[in-house]
Order: sequence, then C-alpha cells, then structure tokens
Amino acid sequence: MEKMTYKLTAISSLIASPRSNAAWYKDLDGFSLSQVNAKADYLEKSKLKVIYPFYQYGEYTEYAPESAEYYLPGTSVKGMLCQGTSTPVNLMVDDVQVHRGKIVLRNLFKAQYLKDEQKACFGVFFENVGVEMIKAGTELTGEIYIRDKELAKELFYYANQSTKVKLKQMKEYLHECIQKNYSQDLLGKFCGVIQKMNTLLEDEDLFLLGGYKGLLHSMNIKKIDYSEQKSRYAIYLDIETMMPHGLIRAELT
Repeated sequence: MEKMTYKLTAISSLIASPRSNAAWYKDLDGFSLSQVNAKADYLEKSKLKVIYPFYQYGEYTEYAPESAEYYLPGTSVKGMLCQGTSTPVNLMVDDVQVHRGKIVLRNLFKAQYLKDEQKACFGVFFENVGVEMIKAGTELTGEIYIRDKELAKELFYYANQSTKVKLKQMKEYLHECIQKNYSQDLLGKFCGVIQKMNTLLEDEDLFLLGGYKGLLHSMNIKKIDYSEQKSRYAIYLDIETMMPHGLIRAELT
C-alpha cells in the first residue's frame, strides 16, 4: 500500500466526541468552572454542568484541557472518504494529532421550535452542556494508506459528490423554511446559510466530517418530508461562522 499525505482545513467548527461515555459531569466528577477558560466564547459558563470532550489519548482523573492530548480519529476520516462508495476499499487512515490550542469549549447552537412559527428561534441548545470542538480555520495534516493515488483521488471525488448531495438537501430544506412566517432574525440567518452554501457547492475539495451535522448532512435522503416532524431535521450551526458543523476542505498533497 502507498502512503499519502493530505491537508485538512476546517471551514466551520468540527466536533468529534465520544459523548456520554467520556463526559465530565460537574456534580459527579467535580470539575470546577475555574478550569474552564475564562476567555471561552459562546458558552454559558455559569450554567455549565456537563462537558463532552474532544477525543483524547490517555486517561484523566479530572477535566484538564491544558494538558490533554487531543486527536481526530482516523476512523472518522475514513468514514468521510468512504461515504461516496458502497464498494469496500482497503484503506487505512492514521489518527491526526490536534494541538490543544485549536480546541475550544462552546455550547451548541440550534434552530429550535420550527413547528411553531411564533416560537421558532435560533439559540443555545442545552445551555448546561459544553462541547469541545476544533475551531474554524484550523489546519491539520494527516496520512492515509491505500493501493495507489488514482484510487485515492477517486475516493476524494465521490466523497465530495456525496457531500454536495447533503448540502443540497439542507439548502432545499432551508428554502422551505424561509417560506414560513418566522421572525426576520431567523429568516435572515437561514438566508445567510443558503448564500454560503451556494458558494460552497462550487468547491471540489469540500467534505463533511464529525458530528452534530444534523440528519440532512448525515444521510442521503431520497425524499424530504416537510409535512410532519419538521424538528427532526435539526439545524445545528457553528455560531462563529454561521455554517453547519464539520465543513472542511481536504486535498492530497
């Protein structure tokens, strides 16, 4: 197998967390708010009770972001690259080390109550939960092992095509949403996301990676049902870039 290097750039914040099985609970694990970076943006610090950490090497007896060794799992990258094909591929992907300075702790932000036009809004989702994530603009370098470069290029191509299908799904859903009588603030946010997606859909190096992307960014859905359970199509957005989580650019180097 041939070893190849790729460059990854986070367009929006990227979340990769083992979630509940590694979460820190204030009442059980005793983490203190003093351990949370005082400069942490987009976080209801005084209400924080649970922290979902980014993937970390080693075991820790307390929440210790200043000394944690973070990494992006190779399995997550492999899943991203293989999303556009149903044919098994002999591919190995190394974990990618992430400098702790590139990790931020934030609340999740989500469009909520979309079935109620008067109540619908965009804001903090579970204000007592903080999630560690790679911040937008972060650049990482990783390695893959595959038969040859042509096969690698093919995987990148089809994964990009799959990503575009998912972005178009979300764009279609947002177009449906802006026909509703939501507040001007919420409608403005949705229109802004649509405009950004129009630009991103021209990008040949665009991919979706990690969690909290919402169903429409996680699956290829043949027909979107707007008639019932609208809230199941969650719209999580990175509060800093106002784009879906996990948008990256990746290219072989």
